[in-house]
Amino acid sequence: MVTRTPAPDPLVDEHGRVTFGVFDGPLRSINLDCARIRKGPLPLKGPLARFRLKEWQHFTLDLPGFFGTFAIVDSKFLKVSWFHGVDRETGDGWEHGRQSPLLRTRLARELWEDRCEVRARGYRIEVENRLDVHEHRIRVDIAARGDRPAVRGELTCLHDLSRITPMVVVLPVGPNRGMYSHKVPLPLRGELEVGGRTFVARPEDSQTILDVHKAHYPRHTWWNWATCAGRDAGGRLLGINLTRNVVEDDDRYNENGVWVDGELHHLGPARFEFDEERVLEPWRLSTTDGAVDLVFRPEGERADHIELGLVRSVFHQPYGRFEGTVQLPGGETLEVRDLYGVCEDHDARW
Repeated sequence: MVTRTPAPDPLVDEHGRVTFGVFDGPLRSINLDCARIRKGPLPLKGPLARFRLKEWQHFTLDLPGFFGTFAIVDSKFLKVSWFHGVDRETGDGWEHGRQSPLLRTRLARELWEDRCEVRARGYRIEVENRLDVHEHRIRVDIAARGDRPAVRGELTCLHDLSRITPMVVVLPVGPNRGMYSHKVPLPLRGELEVGGRTFVARPEDSQTILDVHKAHYPRHTWWNWATCAGRDAGGRLLGINLTRNVVEDDDRYNENGVWVDGELHHLGPARFEFDEERVLEPWRLSTTDGAVDLVFRPEGERADHIELGLVRSVFHQPYGRFEGTVQLPGGETLEVRDLYGVCEDHDARW
């Protein structure tokens, strides 16, 4: 059973030891790059240890008429960013992206007052993490390219800690190797212009799922992930996060939960049933505690397959609708209808 404990400050102590756990709030100092890790019998220190740290920020964007995802990723050997969009009325999808070992990127060290950024010709995304004033600001300026539309706009994710509890975890993925994640569904406001069409985000009808991630993953890493957010018939903001990955003791350490109007309810280990060869077929999602019974129906996907010598990454991220039920700890059965989100199937050697 997952138990929340006080957030450590800092995450890694003066001896390079990582504090693992599911925490009761955001971390002030996410100094995972200071962890002392090993590669087999060899200790990795300084630049070598930092080179093994994978980092990203990922957002879903759910506005009336539009759904999108974007990410800024630094895996050290390769820097990657994408902005993927779907017109909810027509179902048409498109994607802008950049990847290069030399791509100009910056990943925030923490969330209270720091920023992420990616810059390339015709492609710029900025994220100001300002948890001290309860928000994250997103600025997008991407030029049209071929049949892919220009994307410009500014959005604000409303991250009021007095109203919404984030999922904050540091999970063990190897000896003294931690996977830090901060996940939370948030109301969204602002405007996004896509190919001359303006989509307006209002907190009562638009939401994002923020996923902040840093990890000293083992060379072979895999995960399945499902996340979605939306509103129920009463207007409550709902969010769901389910993950199965290389963590062995997922009864004790996992990041599975459901949010109802900002209140986080933890769930048991997640299980995924899907066809790896046909990821656009329906997925079944459940938890070992019997609380979750969901079907995910994909409507399309973004995918990536990277082969760089000894490095390999096979990534599928179908998007679509979730439906089913989630049993809350207090006894309420949450009816999930038409919540939009994504699933992932990722297998990497890096």
